[in-house]
Amino acid sequence: MFALLGLIFLSGPAVSQELVRIAAVVNDNVISMLDVLARVKMAALATGLEDSPEVRQQLVQPVLRTLIEEQLQAQEAERQGVTLSEDELRNGLEMFEQQNGLSLGQLNEWLASIGIPRIFLERQIQAQILWGKFIVTRLRPQVVISEEDVEDEVARLQANRGKPEYLISQIDLYFEGPSASGGGLLATAHQLVKQIRGGAQFEAIAAQFSQSAMGNYGGDMGWMGANQLRPELARVVAEMDVGGVSDPILTTEALHIVRLRDRRKVLVSDPSKIRVQLLQITLPVPDGSDDNVVASQSAFAEQVRSDIDGCEDMASVAEELNSGTSGDLGWVFLNDLPEVFRKHLLKLEIGVPSPPVRSEFGVHLVMVCDRDDPNQSFGERETVRARMEMARLEVLARRLLRDLRRSAFVDLRV
Repeated sequence: MFALLGLIFLSGPAVSQELVRIAAVVNDNVISMLDVLARVKMAALATGLEDSPEVRQQLVQPVLRTLIEEQLQAQEAERQGVTLSEDELRNGLEMFEQQNGLSLGQLNEWLASIGIPRIFLERQIQAQILWGKFIVTRLRPQVVISEEDVEDEVARLQANRGKPEYLISQIDLYFEGPSASGGGLLATAHQLVKQIRGGAQFEAIAAQFSQSAMGNYGGDMGWMGANQLRPELARVVAEMDVGGVSDPILTTEALHIVRLRDRRKVLVSDPSKIRVQLLQITLPVPDGSDDNVVASQSAFAEQVRSDIDGCEDMASVAEELNSGTSGDLGWVFLNDLPEVFRKHLLKLEIGVPSPPVRSEFGVHLVMVCDRDDPNQSFGERETVRARMEMARLEVLARRLLRDLRRSAFVDLRV
């Protein structure tokens, strides 16, 4: 390994022969030292890591491990008949451009500027797409979520109503063997944390280094309760500030780095997160009007309200009345509205006009035509089913990769 590390800091003819040496053999496929060094450089640039000798040295071990896993994944996908089209590869490369702030078609220029042949990036994208297609086409059909499973999960959510829940992203670095000390891996994890806290993108680093199935999605684990997390992670996350990144967390099989993106209470609406699509009818009350004018407009509003049936009807009446602020208000956050409106809208059913609401501008009727409440939709059956499918897919993918690693012939030459 030290010979390989030395190549990171050298250049010229003296090392040209070393670059084509074999770093590892994975079944019948070869990983060269040039493969490793090219990926180290791309990983540092793509993730915003500091491009220093220290950082490159720390990246060699996880990069080699990633390359070995990609070989195993691609081999299994191809063995199962999963193929990759030219269009899929092109789309994958275009997505890489977008994720790294490059203009469409700028990829070749960027690769040339950093001295990396295009083939090395193509191999990475090919492996990621093949494994993703394999998971969808071969593993996903094995995941069966019954109606009873969904009912049990919904009941669990209801039982946990009001308890804290965390929106997290996660980087998982798994140990090769039974030893949990993993000094080199721990040093790498600390280096990644240091770089993330210094401004490197968590999602990009997760995509490059995380060994979970969610790595390709920036490590996004979604919303999770404390009882869904490993106890070691739950204890740390409970004490974190939103936006914070944890130190490496040791479990029996891996090191984990967690970013806490948000927290909430299960199935408890948070007005700051709720958006509503609003229609409004305003009956103006001129400045200086006495109580009789206000009462008259309020009575008229009640009459109008009793005749309205649904959003289309509300929109038609608003157009007929043709007052300045009547009509479609679009999507707004509840917290952006005055309290006098918010208290009605929080529990107002969709398509039902509110009671008359008095403001400094007049008397209003408002109607919610659509609502986006993340906490409530989280408990909907299809959302629950999708989360359960993703969790089981993650378990299947990790188990398969573990089995592939155990049965593979892997010969490390560095």
